[in-house]
Amino acid sequence: MSSFAGIGLKLLATFLLSIMIAIVKYASTTVPTGEIMFARSFFALIPLVIMAMMQGKLRDCVATHRPWKHATRAVVGVAAMTCWFTALSIIPLPEATAISFCAPLLIVVLSAIFLKERVRFYRWTAVFIGFVGVSIILWPRLSASSDELASVGVMLALAAVICMAIAAILVRGMTATETNASIVFYFTATAALFSLFSLYWGWVLPDLKVFSLLVIAGLLGGLGQIAMTQAFRCAEASLLAPFDYSNMVWAVLLGIFVFDEYPSFPVLLGGTIVVMAGLFIIYRENKLGVTTAQYRPVKTL
Repeated sequence: MSSFAGIGLKLLATFLLSIMIAIVKYASTTVPTGEIMFARSFFALIPLVIMAMMQGKLRDCVATHRPWKHATRAVVGVAAMTCWFTALSIIPLPEATAISFCAPLLIVVLSAIFLKERVRFYRWTAVFIGFVGVSIILWPRLSASSDELASVGVMLALAAVICMAIAAILVRGMTATETNASIVFYFTATAALFSLFSLYWGWVLPDLKVFSLLVIAGLLGGLGQIAMTQAFRCAEASLLAPFDYSNMVWAVLLGIFVFDEYPSFPVLLGGTIVVMAGLFIIYRENKLGVTTAQYRPVKTL
């Protein structure tokens, strides 16, 4: 299959995951975060397992050489999902999405610190400029006149992004011995299991409409993961990575037409700066031949 097929599949995956996020935000008005996390994770297992069975790779889902690494990655991933889903219930979708784009910037920093990767001047400059963009997005929310709940929302979004970046670093260390199927399966299954503990704080019985949407969110998450995995079979990671930023288009459109949320000027300006910085980092890593494992199909939030 051609690179164009890979790009098409990546755009499809991004679209499906964007719809999933919109459903999560909608459901968060009536359903607790833990219950949403369970539905997102449990029902995502259905298409993932079916796809593995069709490919004759069901064993790859459970085969592992590093079970404790999976456990560590799962804990960090569940923390990211908890913070992210909670943030979505508080702040506008375009704003949360713009903040999430600083994850590649944090990955560069963490790679230099923990993986001892050599980061040259140009990428450090891009990281600095990207963080300036993040500051522009956050400034109105962190000012003295800002709504206190909204400030909590952006801090949760930042915490989620930090956990996402740490999870990406953990995954980079796991890909040498673990398959993508096992990384995705163990995280998704563990997230479903961990979210069951939130029963203690009370779940609700959703109406048929919300329940159906929660099931759809989980299925879309699994289908999005499959589409992303297939995309990486058709094209190089460095070619597909920039298309992650199509998320912003969907976030703005869904925010406007579904939630009546219009992105503010600081979000648009800061988001543009963050996206440009992220694209430049991708360009430099591609030019330098840096392994972009963080763009492999293991994103499951």
